[in-house]
Amino acid sequence: MSIVPYEAAETIRRKKAQYCRLADTNQWHLFPQIALPTATFKFVEVYNDGAPERVVHQNGVDFDWPSLEGFLGYFSATNKHVDAVHMVNAGELEMARGDGASDGDEVKAVFTVVYHAGAPGRADGMHGTGAGHYHETWRRVDGDWFLERLWMRQFYWKVQGV
Repeated sequence: MSIVPYEAAETIRRKKAQYCRLADTNQWHLFPQIALPTATFKFVEVYNDGAPERVVHQNGVDFDWPSLEGFLGYFSATNKHVDAVHMVNAGELEMARGDGASDGDEVKAVFTVVYHAGAPGRADGMHGTGAGHYHETWRRVDGDWFLERLWMRQFYWKVQGV
């Protein structure tokens, strides 16, 4: 793997920032601007307690979607009444195919994320803070970059005020 060209890296970082902002503001209808329809999304829990990694399971749902449509369907409904903010770092990006020149069509990225969620517009009520790493594959299609695979490894999750 090799260094990602500047323009590709900045496009991916910008789109990752958009991912966070769109999720935080419930603008799920804009996600096709940043992710392919065939994008896959999987969220797993991994902690330092010796237990094996496991798919996040909440409210009877495994957080493992084989398409953008399934991912959006779930979060557009469940996050409708949640205030949230996601913060990511600049990420670690590497070309996965090609020779590192601008003709590579796949980038592997890892972004550290910290996120907060809670009852909307209130100082009291439920508050959750989580953290982990997004492991992602980005694909160039028709000259633009799109999220193709997201695998989130959550290693911190605390809920208070329930």
